[in-house]
Amino acid sequence: MLSELIRVGVVTGINPEKGTVRVHLVGIDEEVSYELPVIFPKTHKDKAYFMPDIGEQVVCLFSGQGLEQGFVLGAIYSEVDTTPVSDKDRFFIRFEDGTEIEYDRRAHKLRISVRGDVLIEADGNMTLKASRIDLNP
Repeated sequence: MLSELIRVGVVTGINPEKGTVRVHLVGIDEEVSYELPVIFPKTHKDKAYFMPDIGEQVVCLFSGQGLEQGFVLGAIYSEVDTTPVSDKDRFFIRFEDGTEIEYDRRAHKLRISVRGDVLIEADGNMTLKASRIDLNP
């Protein structure tokens, strides 16, 4: 029964406006789900948005009423898509274009490497405090 409720699959279609995806479910029946909502950490006053890509392996949870009522819990790493870092103290994001954001909480170091322009906007004052600034490290 649990194997019917929790399924692993590969994203085959994306509806970015609705925050939903269709998933090819791996298994005996090789079915494709209806549009499933992706679970996000915040959607009301604060909003977080990061859609899975087509071809990304995801875990789905179904209500037991077929493939119409379910959710995408998130993406998982695999032998094909391996972890980009292997350190429990690092937060890391790498975008397709090579841009990276990394925070090492043990070293207290934030690194941002952007493959393109950077725009910072503020409605109020902007303050930069540092014990030292290296313009050409």
